[in-house]
Amino acid sequence: MRDSGFRARTIGMLVLLGIQFAAGMFLNLFVVLPTTHPGSTGDEYFSRSFTSLVWALSLGGGIPLFLHAALGSLIFLLAIMVFAMALVQRASGWRWAWGLTALFTFGAFFNGMSFVDYGEDFSSAIMAGCWLGAVTSLVGGLIADGRRRERDARKRRATA
Repeated sequence: MRDSGFRARTIGMLVLLGIQFAAGMFLNLFVVLPTTHPGSTGDEYFSRSFTSLVWALSLGGGIPLFLHAALGSLIFLLAIMVFAMALVQRASGWRWAWGLTALFTFGAFFNGMSFVDYGEDFSSAIMAGCWLGAVTSLVGGLIADGRRRERDARKRRATA
């Protein structure tokens, strides 16, 4: 079966996304980021955001920001890797689910860096919307996989 393992990867990613959501809410509610830090100044977005990410991953913004940034980076990389696996393995149904998940995690990752850079609430809102899109894509993939499995089981019973 070409798509073996994608169901488990999807469930694992949903767990990571749940932890990431909780870490983000903790950060949003109980941590005040400094307005001035490496990455808070400069004109060019990408170098500014990279500097902010390095600052966050070096514990410069504290443990809650470090955990949120590290987990967000991991989720972003895993989403891209699993999407690439789905493409290479031609995993029917999973390509769309993981492709959309990779796209949404990309959006969440860059809006997270924008939030650290500029402190604008709309970046946080976009990040949360992208999180919801990623979760919805993965749940849709699980539902579609369940339907495929049911259909395949009915076909096997009909030919037996």
